Amino acid sequence: MRGKGRGTPLTQDRKPCALAQGFAARVVRLTRFVYIAINNETGAMKSSLAAVLLISLPMASGVSPAQQGTPSGAVIARAGDMFISEQEFLERYEMLPGFGRHRPSQAEAAKLELLYSIVAEKLLAQDAAAGGLERDTVVRLGVLETAKLLARDELYKREVIQNVVLSEGEIERGIAMAVLRLSIRYLFFTKEEDALFIRARVHGAADLQKLTIDTSFHALRDTATLLWGDADVRIEEAAYRLKRGDVSPVVAAGDGFYIFTVAGVGRNPYYAAMAPDVLRARVTTIIRRRKEHARLDEFLAGALRGRTGFAVPRALESLSSAIEKVYAGTGTDSIVYLTPGRETLLEKISAAELRDTLAVAGNRAWSVGEFIGRLSGEGFGVPRTSFRSIPFRLNTELMALVRRELMAQEALERGLDTLPDVRRQVGMWKDSFLASREREAIRKSVSVTDADVWSYLKSEDSSVAVPQVQVRELLTRTFEQMQGAMDDLGRGMSFAGVVQKWSVDPSARERGGLSTFFPVTARSPLGGIASRMKTGERYGPLSVPDGVLYFELAGKKLAPHAGDTSFAEKFSRAREEAREKMGRRAVTLRLSLLAKEKGVDVYTDRLKMLSVSRVPMMTFRILGFGGRMLAVPFVVPELDWLDFRESGREIQP
Repeated sequence: MRGKGRGTPLTQDRKPCALAQGFAARVVRLTRFVYIAINNETGAMKSSLAAVLLISLPMASGVSPAQQGTPSGAVIARAGDMFISEQEFLERYEMLPGFGRHRPSQAEAAKLELLYSIVAEKLLAQDAAAGGLERDTVVRLGVLETAKLLARDELYKREVIQNVVLSEGEIERGIAMAVLRLSIRYLFFTKEEDALFIRARVHGAADLQKLTIDTSFHALRDTATLLWGDADVRIEEAAYRLKRGDVSPVVAAGDGFYIFTVAGVGRNPYYAAMAPDVLRARVTTIIRRRKEHARLDEFLAGALRGRTGFAVPRALESLSSAIEKVYAGTGTDSIVYLTPGRETLLEKISAAELRDTLAVAGNRAWSVGEFIGRLSGEGFGVPRTSFRSIPFRLNTELMALVRRELMAQEALERGLDTLPDVRRQVGMWKDSFLASREREAIRKSVSVTDADVWSYLKSEDSSVAVPQVQVRELLTRTFEQMQGAMDDLGRGMSFAGVVQKWSVDPSARERGGLSTFFPVTARSPLGGIASRMKTGERYGPLSVPDGVLYFELAGKKLAPHAGDTSFAEKFSRAREEAREKMGRRAVTLRLSLLAKEKGVDVYTDRLKMLSVSRVPMMTFRILGFGGRMLAVPFVVPELDWLDFRESGREIQP
């Protein structure tokens, strides 16, 4: 309903959310779920997956049907004890972004790239589980929250969607109303008794137009255009039943009460221009949505009865005040969002209350700090002119959060998380969580020495001057010989003398074991170890390919720019870059070893038979009772392990 004057608009008090407002999007229905699919080829959302070079690796064929973990559907690959079904592959291919998929010539390469990356994820997940990461707090919470989201969605389907039935008569009547546009004259009252008093004195449309109303009635007279699907259902039902000259009964809608009459009827150009099948589908969607809202209210009235859910007023008031201070003191944008910088400032202002309980829903409670994190993740925004609405907005957010949590707990109590399809989807997310934690653990285990950093800098710029070291070294064939040499050193014999007596290297015996100066990046791991030592310090014995080595640092030459402040910053950045490259290399090495140890089968003939779309998308699943989640977990591109050769610790450019 679009009013022409300043009267209260006759719009619905519960409008459907604009799922894709503000960006290019289209809604698709898959397996009875509604998704937002964002085409990243149009620039609406860019893919975070990097294009990688596809390297093929011959794989063994054949999978034992008796092996544990075989899924009920068709299998497209095996990674150790895990099997990848065609269903999982298609879901993750179709619902995730990827460059180049719109080109037919690259379709098979893109399919192989994704499949090998999923295989890598499953290998890492098994490795993580074997290492006890299933008990990791982050993994456990991630799996629990995912199970709650999916179980809650299943509860919505069972209690709301499956209880909504549309008749053919409802659809036909909806179509008949949709193609019409009504012009109406109405009176709006804030009090029902005023509206009833006036209605008793109106006998026709002419009376409504001529009637003079005393100001004590708090009434408003106006005209509006009524478009089916836009207005409150109660207004629509009454208006479309009226004939020319009739007056409606008092209709309660929104924040008041209406009396109206139809002044004119025309064609609605929006719906009238649609093809019959499109019009029918659009009308069916609107009717279903409205009936789902009604069923939702009916279900919640019973489901929430007796459950505990509340916000703590003092904590809510304190947080509202803190947010207003942060928002008022930064920026000039018309809408102020909780950015990472403002989140940090908000946490600083609210430091004393961060651990205080803000809201409770059944057996779940949220602290002020946790809720701030949720607001930041959702991009909590407030118009600069509406800072006084912050308490109301926060209360609305908390009401939605509490209701969703209570419905999730209801779903778990009913055991909906144990349904086969829910368990399958939770398992897919669990594998992703485990693989992510395993990557993180592998990268954290990597240590980066100064020699590694110098090696990286040298690979990036050949003109970089690298520090050099000189050692006096003793090489023996066995540890027994080394023990004899150590005994001589203990009795006071010089290092040079011990080398001449025990070394198996003739040239070293001639030099007394003294080497020439060499870069710390050379003779790994000797150069790297020596770079951390002081002149005169000794190290070893350690096993080397030629025997057993023991050495003493005889001298060190620093790089000419070692004391330069700007170079120190460059060296620090290089250390982080080297750490990242070495971490990726460590993950690649681990994947290569896991593939050899556990075995991998990829059925390329079945893969080629799978038909896929050429439109890469970022797809979100709209959840029952509100909220959304990624339809499937991201797949990290992992292909280097297919043709990996370990060649030491050197970092290649």
